[in-house]
Amino acid sequence: MAFKVGNIQIFPNNYYFDFMKWRRITISISVILVIVSLFIVGIKGLNYSIDFLGGSEIQVNSQNKGFTRDELKSTLDKLGLSHAELTTTGSIHAANSTNSYLIRLQRDKGEDENATTNRASTLISELKKQFGEANIQVASVTNISGKVGKEDEFKGYMALLLSCIGILIYIAIRFDSRFAPGAVLCLVHNVVLALGFMTLLERPFAITSIAAFLTIVGYSINDTVIVYDRIRETRLLQPRMPMVDVVNRSISQTMNRTVLTSTTGILALLVLSVLGGGSIRDFAITMLVGIVVGTYSSIYVAAPLTLMMDNWFAKLGFRQKEDSQKANEVQPKDFAPPIMLRKNNKNDEKK
Repeated sequence: MAFKVGNIQIFPNNYYFDFMKWRRITISISVILVIVSLFIVGIKGLNYSIDFLGGSEIQVNSQNKGFTRDELKSTLDKLGLSHAELTTTGSIHAANSTNSYLIRLQRDKGEDENATTNRASTLISELKKQFGEANIQVASVTNISGKVGKEDEFKGYMALLLSCIGILIYIAIRFDSRFAPGAVLCLVHNVVLALGFMTLLERPFAITSIAAFLTIVGYSINDTVIVYDRIRETRLLQPRMPMVDVVNRSISQTMNRTVLTSTTGILALLVLSVLGGGSIRDFAITMLVGIVVGTYSSIYVAAPLTLMMDNWFAKLGFRQKEDSQKANEVQPKDFAPPIMLRKNNKNDEKK
C-alpha cells in the first residue's frame, strides 16, 4: 500500500480490492442495523426538544457575579429540572460584571401551555429566593407554542421525503434505473442508522437535527455519485468485463478520494463534538455518525444493490450500454485508467 506525504496519496494508482466478496455479509449487517435502529426508535421514542414540543425560554442575568453557571445548574437539578437546557448566552464585561444565561423548559407530553407557564413562574420565584432578588435579573420570558413545533416537524419530514424523491429522479436520469434504487435505499439506510444512534444516546431531536439529516443526505449522495460515475465509466470502457470486477475496480480507484474526504470531515466534526455546546454539539455528533455510515454505505450498500439490480436487468434481457469501439475487444484491459490519465493520453496522441 502506497503512502505519500505530498498530495497525501494513500493507495497506489493500480490499487485493487475485492469489495464485493463480502457483499452478502455487509448487506445482512446493514439490514440488521436498520431493524435494530427502528426497534430502538419505536421502543424509546424520539427525544423531542422544545423546538417541537414547545415550552418556555427564560433569560436571566447574574448581577454582580451573584451566581455562576454551575450554581445555576445545581439549583435546577435540586428543583427536579435536570432535563432543562441551560446555555450561557454571553458575558458583559462592565462594572457590574453581568453574566447572561438562557434556561429552556420543555413542555412534557400531554401538558398544556398553562402548566408550562406555571412551572416557569415557579422556577423564577425559586431562583430569586436562592440567589436573592438583587443578584438575579429576569430579562425575558418567552413561551413557545407546540403548534409551531408540529408545523416545523411536518415541514422537516417533508423536506427529507422530497429530497429522497428528487435524488431518485436525478439518479435515474443521470445514470439509469438500475442505479436509482441503490442510491435511495442507501440514503434511507444512513438516516435510519443516524436516527437510531441519536435515540440510543438520548440526544435531543431539534430543528438542527433535521438540518443534520438533510446534510447527511447530501453528503451520502455525493459520495455515492462519485462511485456510480466511475462504475458507469468503467463499464463503458470495459463492456466485456464482469460487472463484479467493474464494481470492485471502480470502488478501488475512488478509495483515495473517499478516505481523504471522509477523514477531513470527521476531524472537523470531532472538534465540534468535543468543544461545541448545545445544538452545535448535537449537530456535529449526528453528522459524525452520518459521515461514517455514509462512507460505509456508498461502498457496501449502494454498490452491491446496483450489482443486484444489474443482474436482475440482465435476467430480464436488458443490456448495459456499451462503447461500440470497445465492444469488439475479446479481453478487457487490466483496469480502466483514471479520467485525467486518459485525457493526458489523448493530448499526447494529438501532439
